[in-house]
Amino acid sequence: MKTLVICFSQTGNTRRVAERIRDGIFEHTGQCDLVNMKDVDTQLLNGYDVVGLGCPVFYFKEPFHVLHFIEGLPPLNTQPWFVFCSHGAVMGQALFSMAASLEKKGALVIGSHHTYADITVPFYPKHTLTSGHPDDTDLMAAVDFGRSIAGCAQSVAKGDTRCITRPSEGLEAWARDMAAMCTPASLAERMPALSINLETCIQCGECEDACPVGGIDMGCDPPRIQEPCIYCFHCASICPTCSIEAEWGPLVASAPEKYQRYTHSLNRAEERGEFRWLVDPETVDCSQPLYKERKREIKS
Repeated sequence: MKTLVICFSQTGNTRRVAERIRDGIFEHTGQCDLVNMKDVDTQLLNGYDVVGLGCPVFYFKEPFHVLHFIEGLPPLNTQPWFVFCSHGAVMGQALFSMAASLEKKGALVIGSHHTYADITVPFYPKHTLTSGHPDDTDLMAAVDFGRSIAGCAQSVAKGDTRCITRPSEGLEAWARDMAAMCTPASLAERMPALSINLETCIQCGECEDACPVGGIDMGCDPPRIQEPCIYCFHCASICPTCSIEAEWGPLVASAPEKYQRYTHSLNRAEERGEFRWLVDPETVDCSQPLYKERKREIKS
Protein backbone atom coordinates (compact mmCIF):
# COMPACT_ATOMS: atom_id res chain seq x y z
CA MET A 1 0.00 0.00 0.00
CA LYS A 2 1.46 3.35 -1.08
CA THR A 3 0.58 6.28 1.19
CA LEU A 4 1.11 10.03 1.01
CA VAL A 5 0.69 12.45 3.91
CA ILE A 6 0.20 16.10 2.92
CA CYS A 7 0.77 18.76 5.55
CA PHE A 8 0.44 22.51 5.96
CA SER A 9 2.16 23.59 9.17
CA GLN A 10 2.93 27.09 10.36
CA THR A 11 4.56 26.88 13.80
CA GLY A 12 5.65 23.25 13.44
CA ASN A 13 3.00 21.58 15.58
CA THR A 14 1.01 20.10 12.71
CA ARG A 15 4.26 18.99 11.07
CA ARG A 16 5.28 17.11 14.23
CA VAL A 17 1.92 15.36 14.29
CA ALA A 18 2.20 14.56 10.57
CA GLU A 19 5.64 13.03 11.09
CA ARG A 20 4.33 10.76 13.82
CA ILE A 21 1.33 9.70 11.74
CA ARG A 22 3.79 8.89 8.97
CA ASP A 23 5.85 6.84 11.44
CA GLY A 24 2.80 4.82 12.44
CA ILE A 25 1.87 4.15 8.82
CA PHE A 26 5.45 3.18 8.01
CA GLU A 27 5.51 0.72 10.93
CA HIS A 28 2.42 -0.96 9.50
CA THR A 29 3.19 -0.92 5.78
CA GLY A 30 6.89 -0.12 5.35
CA GLN A 31 6.22 2.96 3.20
CA CYS A 32 4.85 6.49 3.66
CA ASP A 33 5.77 9.76 1.95
CA LEU A 34 5.36 13.13 3.68
CA VAL A 35 5.21 16.39 1.72
CA ASN A 36 4.38 20.03 2.42
CA MET A 37 1.11 21.08 0.85
CA LYS A 38 2.76 23.83 -1.22
CA ASP A 39 5.01 21.24 -2.86
CA VAL A 40 2.31 18.75 -3.88
CA ASP A 41 1.98 17.80 -7.54
CA THR A 42 -1.72 17.02 -7.60
CA GLN A 43 -1.39 15.19 -10.90
CA LEU A 44 0.63 12.48 -9.13
CA LEU A 45 -1.94 11.78 -6.41
CA ASN A 46 -3.50 8.91 -8.35
CA GLY A 47 -0.25 7.01 -7.82
CA TYR A 48 -1.13 6.55 -4.15
CA ASP A 49 -3.50 4.08 -2.56
CA VAL A 50 -4.36 6.40 0.36
CA VAL A 51 -3.71 10.10 1.04
CA GLY A 52 -3.81 12.11 4.26
CA LEU A 53 -4.21 15.88 4.60
CA GLY A 54 -3.46 17.85 7.74
CA CYS A 55 -3.40 21.50 8.84
CA PRO A 56 -3.84 23.79 11.83
CA VAL A 57 -7.29 25.19 12.61
CA PHE A 58 -7.96 28.87 11.94
CA TYR A 59 -11.25 30.42 13.03
CA PHE A 60 -12.76 27.02 13.90
CA LYS A 61 -12.16 25.52 10.44
CA GLU A 62 -9.42 24.75 7.96
CA PRO A 63 -7.42 27.73 6.64
CA PHE A 64 -8.85 29.29 3.50
CA HIS A 65 -5.95 28.26 1.30
CA VAL A 66 -6.31 24.63 2.45
CA LEU A 67 -9.93 24.71 1.29
CA HIS A 68 -8.76 26.18 -2.02
CA PHE A 69 -6.21 23.37 -2.31
CA ILE A 70 -8.96 20.77 -1.89
CA GLU A 71 -11.23 22.54 -4.35
CA GLY A 72 -8.42 22.51 -6.91
CA LEU A 73 -7.82 18.77 -6.71
CA PRO A 74 -8.60 16.56 -9.71
CA PRO A 75 -11.48 14.08 -9.41
CA LEU A 76 -10.51 11.58 -6.70
CA ASN A 77 -12.64 8.65 -7.86
CA THR A 78 -13.31 7.09 -4.40
CA GLN A 79 -9.60 7.27 -3.48
CA PRO A 80 -9.26 6.73 0.31
CA TRP A 81 -8.25 9.90 2.21
CA PHE A 82 -7.93 10.77 5.88
CA VAL A 83 -7.78 14.19 7.55
CA PHE A 84 -6.05 15.50 10.66
CA CYS A 85 -5.49 18.83 12.38
CA SER A 86 -3.91 20.60 15.32
CA HIS A 87 -5.88 23.23 17.18
CA GLY A 88 -6.15 25.33 20.32
CA ALA A 89 -9.00 25.11 22.81
CA VAL A 90 -11.76 24.32 20.29
CA MET A 91 -11.43 22.43 17.01
CA GLY A 92 -14.78 23.51 15.62
CA GLN A 93 -15.70 22.35 12.11
CA ALA A 94 -12.24 21.76 10.63
CA LEU A 95 -12.24 17.98 10.16
CA PHE A 96 -15.93 17.85 9.26
CA SER A 97 -15.47 20.62 6.69
CA MET A 98 -12.32 19.12 5.17
CA ALA A 99 -14.02 15.73 4.84
CA ALA A 100 -17.09 17.26 3.21
CA SER A 101 -14.94 19.14 0.69
CA LEU A 102 -12.92 16.03 -0.14
CA GLU A 103 -16.09 14.03 -0.62
CA LYS A 104 -17.30 16.62 -3.11
CA LYS A 105 -14.15 15.84 -5.09
CA GLY A 106 -15.01 12.13 -4.98
CA ALA A 107 -12.76 10.99 -2.13
CA LEU A 108 -13.67 8.23 0.30
CA VAL A 109 -12.81 9.72 3.73
CA ILE A 110 -11.91 6.80 6.00
CA GLY A 111 -10.80 8.49 9.24
CA SER A 112 -9.63 11.57 11.12
CA HIS A 113 -7.42 12.66 13.99
CA HIS A 114 -7.02 15.89 15.98
CA THR A 115 -4.39 17.12 18.41
CA TYR A 116 -4.41 20.01 20.87
CA ALA A 117 -1.63 22.54 20.33
CA ASP A 118 -0.48 25.96 21.50
CA ILE A 119 -2.12 29.14 20.19
CA THR A 120 0.26 31.71 18.71
CA VAL A 121 -1.48 34.87 17.59
CA PRO A 122 -0.37 38.38 18.58
CA PHE A 123 -3.52 39.32 20.49
CA TYR A 124 -3.75 36.21 22.73
CA PRO A 125 -1.45 35.43 25.67
CA LYS A 126 1.93 33.88 24.99
CA HIS A 127 1.20 31.44 27.83
CA THR A 128 -2.17 30.03 26.83
CA LEU A 129 -4.69 27.34 27.80
CA THR A 130 -3.22 24.63 25.60
CA SER A 131 0.47 25.46 26.10
CA GLY A 132 2.60 22.31 26.26
CA HIS A 133 0.59 20.47 23.62
CA PRO A 134 1.37 18.44 21.63
CA ASP A 135 3.43 16.53 24.19
CA ASP A 136 4.81 12.99 24.04
CA THR A 137 1.39 11.53 24.86
CA ASP A 138 -0.23 13.46 22.01
CA LEU A 139 2.49 12.41 19.59
CA MET A 140 2.21 8.75 20.55
CA ALA A 141 -1.52 9.01 19.89
CA ALA A 142 -0.61 10.25 16.39
CA VAL A 143 1.59 7.18 15.88
CA ASP A 144 -1.28 4.96 16.99
CA PHE A 145 -3.60 6.74 14.57
CA GLY A 146 -1.09 6.17 11.77
CA ARG A 147 -1.05 2.44 12.48
CA SER A 148 -4.85 2.24 12.67
CA ILE A 149 -5.50 4.26 9.52
CA ALA A 150 -3.03 2.11 7.59
CA GLY A 151 -4.83 -1.00 8.77
CA CYS A 152 -8.19 0.52 7.87
CA ALA A 153 -6.96 1.42 4.38
CA GLN A 154 -5.85 -2.15 3.84
CA SER A 155 -9.24 -3.43 4.97
CA VAL A 156 -11.05 -1.00 2.68
CA ALA A 157 -8.90 -2.17 -0.23
CA LYS A 158 -10.24 -5.68 0.44
CA GLY A 159 -13.83 -4.45 0.48
CA ASP A 160 -14.29 -4.28 4.26
CA THR A 161 -15.48 -0.76 5.13
CA ARG A 162 -16.51 -1.36 8.74
CA CYS A 163 -13.46 0.53 10.04
CA ILE A 164 -14.42 3.81 8.35
CA THR A 165 -15.25 6.66 10.72
CA ARG A 166 -16.33 9.96 9.22
CA PRO A 167 -15.66 13.19 11.19
CA SER A 168 -18.72 14.58 12.93
CA GLU A 169 -19.67 18.20 13.35
CA GLY A 170 -18.10 20.11 16.24
CA LEU A 171 -19.80 19.72 19.61
CA GLU A 172 -20.05 23.44 20.39
CA ALA A 173 -22.92 25.11 18.54
CA TRP A 174 -21.31 28.52 19.00
CA ALA A 175 -18.12 27.29 17.30
CA ARG A 176 -20.13 25.94 14.38
CA ASP A 177 -21.79 29.34 14.06
CA MET A 178 -18.46 31.14 14.23
CA ALA A 179 -16.98 28.87 11.57
CA ALA A 180 -19.85 29.75 9.25
CA MET A 181 -19.52 33.47 9.97
CA CYS A 182 -15.74 33.68 9.49
CA THR A 183 -15.49 34.14 5.74
CA PRO A 184 -12.66 35.98 3.99
CA ALA A 185 -14.99 38.94 3.47
CA SER A 186 -16.17 39.10 7.08
CA LEU A 187 -12.66 38.78 8.47
CA ALA A 188 -11.44 41.53 6.14
CA GLU A 189 -14.01 43.80 7.76
CA ARG A 190 -13.43 42.70 11.37
CA MET A 191 -9.71 42.09 11.60
CA PRO A 192 -7.15 44.88 11.97
CA ALA A 193 -5.17 46.03 8.97
CA LEU A 194 -1.44 45.32 9.10
CA SER A 195 1.24 47.86 8.37
CA ILE A 196 5.04 47.73 8.21
CA ASN A 197 7.05 50.17 10.30
CA LEU A 198 9.78 50.98 7.79
CA GLU A 199 11.83 52.76 10.46
CA THR A 200 12.38 49.54 12.42
CA CYS A 201 12.06 46.96 9.61
CA ILE A 202 15.44 45.36 8.81
CA GLN A 203 14.33 43.94 5.43
CA CYS A 204 15.14 40.38 6.54
CA GLY A 205 12.34 38.90 4.42
CA GLU A 206 11.19 36.44 7.10
CA CYS A 207 7.59 37.63 6.85
CA GLU A 208 7.57 37.29 3.07
CA ASP A 209 9.03 33.78 3.21
CA ALA A 210 6.59 32.67 5.93
CA CYS A 211 3.36 33.94 4.37
CA PRO A 212 1.50 30.83 3.15
CA VAL A 213 -0.42 32.73 0.47
CA GLY A 214 2.27 35.05 -0.87
CA GLY A 215 0.56 38.08 0.60
CA ILE A 216 3.76 40.03 1.35
CA ASP A 217 6.24 41.54 -1.09
CA MET A 218 9.07 43.52 0.46
CA GLY A 219 10.38 44.42 -2.98
CA CYS A 220 7.49 46.77 -3.68
CA ASP A 221 7.57 50.47 -2.82
CA PRO A 222 5.86 50.66 -0.42
CA PRO A 223 5.99 46.98 0.58
CA ARG A 224 2.83 45.01 -0.14
CA ILE A 225 1.23 43.26 2.84
CA GLN A 226 -2.04 41.41 3.44
CA GLU A 227 -2.78 41.02 -0.27
CA PRO A 228 -4.08 38.33 -0.07
CA CYS A 229 -4.43 37.35 3.59
CA ILE A 230 -5.79 34.38 5.55
CA TYR A 231 -5.63 36.32 8.85
CA CYS A 232 -3.21 33.99 10.59
CA PHE A 233 -1.04 36.99 11.57
CA HIS A 234 1.97 34.71 11.60
CA CYS A 235 4.03 37.44 9.99
CA ALA A 236 3.45 39.73 12.97
CA SER A 237 4.21 36.91 15.41
CA ILE A 238 7.62 36.12 13.91
CA CYS A 239 8.93 39.53 12.82
CA PRO A 240 12.28 39.81 14.66
CA THR A 241 11.84 43.56 15.24
CA CYS A 242 8.03 43.62 15.75
CA SER A 243 7.83 45.91 12.73
CA ILE A 244 4.52 44.46 11.49
CA GLU A 245 2.00 46.45 13.44
CA ALA A 246 -1.77 46.61 13.91
CA GLU A 247 -4.33 47.99 16.31
CA TRP A 248 -4.61 44.88 18.45
CA GLY A 249 -6.52 46.59 21.30
CA PRO A 250 -10.08 45.46 20.47
CA LEU A 251 -9.01 41.83 20.04
CA VAL A 252 -7.02 41.92 23.29
CA ALA A 253 -10.03 43.40 25.09
CA SER A 254 -12.29 40.58 23.86
CA ALA A 255 -9.88 37.82 24.90
CA PRO A 256 -11.02 37.35 28.55
CA GLU A 257 -14.60 36.59 27.55
CA LYS A 258 -13.43 34.22 24.83
CA TYR A 259 -11.04 32.48 27.20
CA GLN A 260 -13.85 31.84 29.67
CA ARG A 261 -15.70 30.04 26.89
CA TYR A 262 -12.55 28.16 25.85
CA THR A 263 -11.91 27.08 29.44
CA HIS A 264 -15.45 25.74 29.70
CA SER A 265 -14.99 23.75 26.48
CA LEU A 266 -11.67 22.32 27.66
CA ASN A 267 -13.17 21.29 31.00
CA ARG A 268 -15.91 19.42 29.15
CA ALA A 269 -13.30 17.81 26.90
CA GLU A 270 -11.35 16.74 30.00
CA GLU A 271 -14.51 15.11 31.38
CA ARG A 272 -14.84 13.16 28.14
CA GLY A 273 -11.22 12.02 28.41
CA GLU A 274 -10.21 14.00 25.32
CA PHE A 275 -7.98 16.65 26.94
CA ARG A 276 -5.34 16.91 29.66
CA TRP A 277 -4.55 20.20 31.36
CA LEU A 278 -0.81 20.93 31.23
CA VAL A 279 -1.19 24.46 32.62
CA ASP A 280 -3.28 26.03 35.36
CA PRO A 281 -5.89 28.10 33.51
CA GLU A 282 -5.86 30.60 36.37
CA THR A 283 -2.30 31.55 35.41
CA VAL A 284 -3.25 32.64 31.88
CA ASP A 285 -3.12 36.44 31.76
CA CYS A 286 -5.07 37.87 28.83
CA SER A 287 -3.72 41.35 29.58
CA GLN A 288 -0.29 40.17 28.42
CA PRO A 289 -0.74 39.27 24.76
CA LEU A 290 2.03 37.80 22.67
CA TYR A 291 2.85 41.03 20.83
CA LYS A 292 3.55 42.85 24.11
CA GLU A 293 5.70 39.98 25.37
CA ARG A 294 7.72 40.01 22.18
CA LYS A 295 8.27 43.76 22.33
CA ARG A 296 9.58 43.40 25.87
CA GLU A 297 11.89 40.59 24.81
CA ILE A 298 13.29 42.68 21.98
CA LYS A 299 13.91 45.68 24.22
CA SER A 300 15.66 43.53 26.81
